[in-house]
Amino acid sequence: MKDAERIISLHERMDLMRHRQELRKTGTLGSASVILAVCLFLMIFTAGESKLGVAAGMYSGTTMLFDGAGGYVLAAVIAFMAGVIVTVMIIRNRKMK
Repeated sequence: MKDAERIISLHERMDLMRHRQELRKTGTLGSASVILAVCLFLMIFTAGESKLGVAAGMYSGTTMLFDGAGGYVLAAVIAFMAGVIVTVMIIRNRKMK
């Protein structure tokens, strides 16, 4: 009887540790996504505001806006981030069930 209780307790602790690890990974991925999104927005909106001259401005965020492609790049990044969020939510929902 005591052995069965120990095994059950061990499995419960393992499940708790896995759950904490998944929460940590999800938090890390979410934080990284937010940081990347903020960096992307800063690159786009501060493009061309370089004080070092035209040559320095060419190699910053303005390369993404060359020939009006900036909207497409921004839309692609936002769509990718939305896809990642939906995928993570679906995986977490399946694991809960």
